[in-house]
Amino acid sequence: MAYLRAQAAQIDAWEHLGNDGWNWESLLPYYKQSEHFQIPTEEQCLAGAAYDIDVHGTTGYLKTGWNTGLLGENVTSLINATYTSTGLPYIQEPNGGSMRGFTRYPATVDRELNVREDAGRAYYLPVQNRTNLDLYTNSFVQRMTWDKDSTSSTPRVSGVQFTDASGKQKVMSAKKEVILSAGALRSPLILELSGVGNSA
Repeated sequence: MAYLRAQAAQIDAWEHLGNDGWNWESLLPYYKQSEHFQIPTEEQCLAGAAYDIDVHGTTGYLKTGWNTGLLGENVTSLINATYTSTGLPYIQEPNGGSMRGFTRYPATVDRELNVREDAGRAYYLPVQNRTNLDLYTNSFVQRMTWDKDSTSSTPRVSGVQFTDASGKQKVMSAKKEVILSAGALRSPLILELSGVGNSA
């Protein structure tokens, strides 16, 4: 899968919309903290892999880079020539906040094994045997539940309502916090079904 961050202007828009502290500069350290960037080989650089190490992390869990089969120096040159002839630049580092133009972007890949990297391989498999971790497969969150003392001025989520693999609806309560991370399409839906945002 492609490893491409949003434009800096898009991230900065979060702060302009009222989320103080949510901007490109404040988010970049967390991008770097989560990433295990694999510096491209000389052959990969000749095939068009380019990077700025200042915007990458090398000690995180999610491996990013280019697979061992990155070939096509001539292809990159031809495509780049086409783009630049229309006024679009070659982007040396697409994850540095500006990505308008052509680039050979990195992917989520474990170069040593030459396999696709994903959240399961990066975060779950290394800790799957922890006794304080439960994974519910084929379960779907309907909405978040609110703490009984929650108010509109101090909202606090206490858990989630979900349907488990057998089709039963259940509620799971959190001891500390709930982190909603259901992607660009499901997160807004869950928020709205929980009473946050557009209720229509």
